[in-house]
Amino acid sequence: MTGTLAPSKALRVLLARIGGVAGALVLGQVILGLTYIIAARSITPAVLGTVSTCIAIGTIASLAFDAGLSNLLVREVASQKLTLQEARALVRSKRRLAVVLLAPLLAANLTIAPAVGTGVLLGCYGLAVWEAQTANSLLRAREQFWRAAIGQLSGRMVGLAVVAVGFLFAPHPFAVDYVFPAGLLSAFVVEAVIDRAFLGPPGARARPQREAGVYYREGLGYGLASLAASAQQLDTPLVAAGGGMASAGLYAAAGRLLNPLGFLATSLGLVGAPALARVNHDPNLLHVEERRLLRVTACAALAPLIAAAAGPFLIPLLLGDAYRASGTVFAILAVGSVFSTMNQPLAMVVQNRGYQTIVAVAVATGLGIGLAATYVLALLGGATWAAGGFMVSQLYIVTHLGLTTRRLRKRAEEKRA
Repeated sequence: MTGTLAPSKALRVLLARIGGVAGALVLGQVILGLTYIIAARSITPAVLGTVSTCIAIGTIASLAFDAGLSNLLVREVASQKLTLQEARALVRSKRRLAVVLLAPLLAANLTIAPAVGTGVLLGCYGLAVWEAQTANSLLRAREQFWRAAIGQLSGRMVGLAVVAVGFLFAPHPFAVDYVFPAGLLSAFVVEAVIDRAFLGPPGARARPQREAGVYYREGLGYGLASLAASAQQLDTPLVAAGGGMASAGLYAAAGRLLNPLGFLATSLGLVGAPALARVNHDPNLLHVEERRLLRVTACAALAPLIAAAAGPFLIPLLLGDAYRASGTVFAILAVGSVFSTMNQPLAMVVQNRGYQTIVAVAVATGLGIGLAATYVLALLGGATWAAGGFMVSQLYIVTHLGLTTRRLRKRAEEKRA
């Protein structure tokens, strides 16, 4: 157990785990980035913007449907309050409510998508994401990070292969409508299948909804924070509304290529959440673990600054001259990602101490301000100006959570004294 190791050895264990998870996340994002690059070179920015808008809606819907259950189960399994089989029984109970997720997504995407088949594929995307991420979270709760990585990377590779082969060999009208959505959907379907195979047979029947409802309600604190954070996905639809589908395509291309910059912060969260849950009973060990995570985070925040300098030169080379404006968008988003990198572990520390509502309020307020700014700036200056909205939101969130963390730790120190 990391919390009982000597400080130097505990730091090495933490860094090794973070490095392994981060490596898998980087590779997964690189593969996803290649998928978007191939799609961007094969379809127009307007089509890319339409598909990206549908994907954003599906991602948000999957988080709303989960309502924090996955994060709660990670904490409960890691702290040994629930067995893996009990947690899987709760997931099976939630799966029986999947129509609540699937029906509105199909209706929305059939309205937005350019073809009926495309709408069906994109309508199923949210459910596939939920299945993959729920199974992945249970693997991480048992610290089976390498298995979670195998499932994710395998899915991303299948998605890349579908897109590459599809655009090479499928007839042009068919490829434009179906290949990109099919590739994105297949990536999460394959990940879910592999992760569930690693988890093994369920071993327990689904809980009655009345019993499972206790856990649904307990997870809402996590769910509100996650849903508030996921609202950032609305930036692409807002850019589309304010600046048009072409601007949304330029913005989405930069945003997708920005994703790898969050790999260290995300891996800190994936590794740190079980670690903090294990030592939550001991204030001294918890204090040490929190400081360790925050120190590593400070180093991770340097990566986006380097990317911001390289983005304007690199993006046009990757995507072509039609996406030249995405280079400037990327640079602005990368500066905002510095604050985003810092606020993720801060949120985890506050949530682990039982103040999920504070995190939800901070994230919701910051993103509300940022999304409003994104829409207004898109009206004024298209995708480039709109990118400033992300920077505003993340700066607010990191300030709010930083002050909260300082206050909570000071309170804990006074209690120990």
